[in-house]
Amino acid sequence: MNAPGRMPSNRPDAAARCDDLTREDCVALDAGDPLAAMRAAFMPAPEGWICLDANSLGACPTAAADRVQALMQQQWAGLRSQAWGLPEWLEGPQRLGAAFAPLLGARADEVVAADNTTTMLFKLLDYALRVAQARDSARRVVVYEADGFPTDCHVIQGMIRHADGRLQARTLPTSADPQAMDAALDAALGPDVAVVLLTHGDYRSGHRWAIPDVVRRVHAAGGLTLWDLSHTAGAVPIALDASRADFAVGCGYKYLCGGPGAPALAYIRKDLQDLDWPTLPGWLGHADPMAFACAYEPARGMASLIGGTMPVLQNAVMAAAAEVWSIVDPAAVFAKHRSLSSTLIRLLDERAARHGVELISPRDADRRAGHVAIRCPGGATTADALAAAGVIATLRRPDVLRLGISAPTIRHVDLWDAVSRLLDSLPH
Repeated sequence: MNAPGRMPSNRPDAAARCDDLTREDCVALDAGDPLAAMRAAFMPAPEGWICLDANSLGACPTAAADRVQALMQQQWAGLRSQAWGLPEWLEGPQRLGAAFAPLLGARADEVVAADNTTTMLFKLLDYALRVAQARDSARRVVVYEADGFPTDCHVIQGMIRHADGRLQARTLPTSADPQAMDAALDAALGPDVAVVLLTHGDYRSGHRWAIPDVVRRVHAAGGLTLWDLSHTAGAVPIALDASRADFAVGCGYKYLCGGPGAPALAYIRKDLQDLDWPTLPGWLGHADPMAFACAYEPARGMASLIGGTMPVLQNAVMAAAAEVWSIVDPAAVFAKHRSLSSTLIRLLDERAARHGVELISPRDADRRAGHVAIRCPGGATTADALAAAGVIATLRRPDVLRLGISAPTIRHVDLWDAVSRLLDSLPH
């Protein structure tokens, strides 16, 4: 597959036109898609399906099955324990982290692929708290969204429960108004705040925090930031280094297409690495694991986060996805996602709004995460009818549908067809 080029930034997308968008307009947009060749790198959906569930499970890389089979036959069965000497086994977490780092706006030595989102959130939050409290022991408050992503809430609540009063939480109310959310964050900041943990893109509405602005405000208050990138990594621009973000976790199996069970991506800004031991010291996070020393000495950099044995078979799937991502310009991916999501919103406005379909995602593309969320008449009944019509979306009860947009695999014409099927699925 040839490397697709950059989508021109001055190219007008469908949303910029003033007449109603037609299916032919969508076909024309796809004809100039510089990422069109990328579709062949992923296994196609079943005939007639339109998969808008990338925020729950990304497409399967075409090369994944062959990679896993070769690993099992040639390496596992063929080499047995000698396979542990292969770089793609023991060095897999670092290699995968480096491969996906450009999508996060990070350096290769600032990202590692290991564990899962929940485990890595716990590890990084605990580490961030120790770094913050080493600077100022009075900082014992974690700020988070009261109605944020459940994983984030559960991790924080568990830490507070077991901290025996040594840690406190301050929550932000959820609002559809970005200005209200910004004001709530400012009100929550203070000299006792250690870490602010935010979900970059809300898993329901798709509201996206502006990372550079939030980091600036939190740093001005003396705190650190930890970002959950699960609903944005691989879909929209993320500039962790340029924003001076402190810590972040990304999900490997959604837009990044690492497959179910894919490891999480963990980010620690370079100057914040090696300030303390990892939360969960483990053999493979040792400075010299093959020395089998009982006295722990953490490896330098991100390797200390690896801890236990990595999922070698799952890493092979994620490596297949990493190869695809490595030959595309992230800016082209983000430009196409912007065009697709803007096109979808316009189609919904023009064709579905009069039937009671309501957009709940931000209209401003710079404040929108990887999916477009709509409130639909009929709720679960409409979602079931839509699935029967071959459009795979995600229902958030009682009546919200998330339409996850994967720039590598979705076309503008797919969105036209999806909206047509949505109209047929609505209660009449």
